[in-house]
Amino acid sequence: MKDPNNQIGRRIKAARKEKNLTQERLAESINISTNYISEIESKGRIPSFSMLTTICRFLNVSVDDIIFNTDSDYVKKITRQLSLCNEKQLELINSIVEDIIRIGSYE
Repeated sequence: MKDPNNQIGRRIKAARKEKNLTQERLAESINISTNYISEIESKGRIPSFSMLTTICRFLNVSVDDIIFNTDSDYVKKITRQLSLCNEKQLELINSIVEDIIRIGSYE
C-alpha cells in the first residue's frame, strides 16, 4: 500500500534523523532491509502496523505521532488550551469542531 503524500515516511525519517541514525543502523536494529526503510521514507510505502510499532518503539515515538502528527506545535498548543477547560466548555468546543468538520466536507 502507498501513502500518496508520504506523510508517514517523512515523519519516520524526521524521527530517525532526530536520533542521528542512518537508514542502515535503523534497519539493522529492527532486522529489516535498508531498502525497505528507504521505500517507507522516500517512496510512500506504508509499513504493516506491526512493523510501524516496531519502528516507533525503536525510535521512541508514538504511533499517533507518526500517523496523525500529534507532535505538531498546533496540536500541542491546542492540547494545552483544552486542558484548561471545564467539562461544559469542552462539550461546546467539541460541538463547534464537529460543525466545522461537517461544513468543510461540503466544500
